[in-house]
Amino acid sequence: MRVAIESVVTKRLGALPVAAEFLRRLDVAGIVDALCPPDSRADLTHGQVIEVLVANRLTAPAPLFRVGDWARDWAVEEVFG
Repeated sequence: MRVAIESVVTKRLGALPVAAEFLRRLDVAGIVDALCPPDSRADLTHGQVIEVLVANRLTAPAPLFRVGDWARDWAVEEVFG
C-alpha cells in the first residue's frame, strides 16, 4: 500500500480547547443568541462570533485586528466547528 501526502497544514492549538469548553459550559453562544436572534442569511450566529472573539482575547491578547488571520493560523474551525 502506498500513501502520498500532498500537503501538511500546521495550526496552533494552545488553550483553544480549554477556552471552548468553558464557553460551552457557560452557554455563552446560547445566551447571546437568545438576546440577539440569528439571521437566517448569516453563516454564523452572534453567539458563535462572540465565543470566537473571547477565545481570541484569551489565546492571543492583542487588539482585535485581522481576527480572520488569527482564526486561520489557530485551530479555531477545528475546535469550535
